[in-house]
Amino acid sequence: MRRALPTLVAVLASLALLFVAVALGSAATPPAPLLEQVRDTLVSRYYRPVPPSILGQPTVDELLAALKDPYTEYLAPADARALRLREQGRYSGIGATVTARARGLVVTSVPPGPARIAGIRPGDVIVTIGGVPTAELSPGEAVSRIVGARGTAVTLGIRRHDRVLSVRIVRADVVVPSVRTALVVRYGRKIGVLRVRLFAAGTAARLRDAALELQARGVTGYVLDLRSNPGGLLDEAVGVASLFLEGEVVTTISGAHEPARVLRADGEATLPRLPVVVLVNRYSASSSEVVAAALQENHRAYVVGEPTFGKALVQDVEPLEGGGALKLTVARYLTPRGRDISGAGVIPDVLAPGEALPAAISVLPVP
Repeated sequence: MRRALPTLVAVLASLALLFVAVALGSAATPPAPLLEQVRDTLVSRYYRPVPPSILGQPTVDELLAALKDPYTEYLAPADARALRLREQGRYSGIGATVTARARGLVVTSVPPGPARIAGIRPGDVIVTIGGVPTAELSPGEAVSRIVGARGTAVTLGIRRHDRVLSVRIVRADVVVPSVRTALVVRYGRKIGVLRVRLFAAGTAARLRDAALELQARGVTGYVLDLRSNPGGLLDEAVGVASLFLEGEVVTTISGAHEPARVLRADGEATLPRLPVVVLVNRYSASSSEVVAAALQENHRAYVVGEPTFGKALVQDVEPLEGGGALKLTVARYLTPRGRDISGAGVIPDVLAPGEALPAAISVLPVP
């Protein structure tokens, strides 16, 4: 979830303080020690109270490890910049989507790009990066070692079934299209397939335009394909749900410093009439689960596929002095019916493992 922009009053106040400092000729205040910044941020923003025994840890690494929260981590300045680029759907790296698991980084999708050229497949588990075991790295550290300058190479240790392979991949500039579409004809019907790979900035607007274009071509229903979508920006997920819902509850979020807020579909639905089926798998996580649950529980769509990942936590990125940032969990979310899907995920109406698109099309209602 992205934080609101500062108000005009706050901006003017900041400028006034700057003018006073210049007038007095005072030196810039040195940044607070990193450990102190991290402690203060956790105290003021973490989704649950942090006990003194954890806050008293002597280093940033020990403090964050004591939280036992794999989604909260410190980002060095370069990693923070890389995250901002990934949120925009562009970066330099290998072009594969991964999800953190206890056994390593599981490759969930491999669109055209360096990873596919090198032979990486969905389901592969990255167990080492440049010889360093992924078990010794946080998810952010692991990703920062995989991405890098165009033309440089990274060697990954890949577990595939019962073998471990060494794969060298040359990085390249990667642009991840957050939305792809297709028009398929089945049972004499035109059906629009809307594939959302990531909830990046602008995804909801791109999906709206793509869906309206397909509607103009005569489609009679949509399959919203969220398979292997790891999530992304919560406000984009709400925007996507709002294309199909009219004022209904999308999700409720709350945390120790985040009063319970009910997020509803915004305005009138762009696509209120045509039927829709949501397609998910075990790697559909976070914002993908928000959308799937919202459409399912508001009786707007059937969900088809596999039970989803089960990540019911919301992260935000808090900039720190010195250029780094703290990515931290700030809230939990519940489905429209108030369910916590942690661990269990969203359970499909129709279970269909593997290539489930035919199953999704078969249950798509006739308008």
